[in-house]
Amino acid sequence: MLRYLKRGFTLPELLTTLAVVAILTTLGLPALTRLVTASEQSQLVTQYRVAFAFARSQAITYKHPVTVCPVSDDTHQCIDDWSKSAAIFPDADNDKSPDDGVVWRLISPTSSYRIRSRTGGRGAITFGPTGMTHGASGSLVACPVQSDRLPMSYMAVNRGGRFRVQHDDNLDSQMRLSWGAIITCP
Repeated sequence: MLRYLKRGFTLPELLTTLAVVAILTTLGLPALTRLVTASEQSQLVTQYRVAFAFARSQAITYKHPVTVCPVSDDTHQCIDDWSKSAAIFPDADNDKSPDDGVVWRLISPTSSYRIRSRTGGRGAITFGPTGMTHGASGSLVACPVQSDRLPMSYMAVNRGGRFRVQHDDNLDSQMRLSWGAIITCP
């Protein structure tokens, strides 16, 4: 006589387990999404903070201008398109082109945020031999790509060459800066 061993779950046990998993997933997924988003934003801001600190340090060390900007593929000149990789390079003649084709570092674009510059159409931020910005200061605005409910960031380099950041804490894709200017993401 054959004996069958009963193994597995009964239908009510299986349905109860699936219901508990669905409830836990529903409660946990938004928190996980916020955590991943915060991590991506933090990584983006850190990437630019380190890049601008490096550029400023190189300008002071080598006693000549250093520029940070996206560079066109054909003319190797600065362009105002921060969806491309940005280059950090020596720019002693201040022509917004890498001296002797030398590029020290590249800042890779991110897929989660679109970067817009606020550099008066120059698309570049240059540091002089004293570490101050050479010419005009500038800023970048990091706008989320996938959702308007993700935080935007305003990253500025002041005349003294110092980097600062401000975040859209209420997630309305709009920030009022300390002097009254309003920054938005399209």
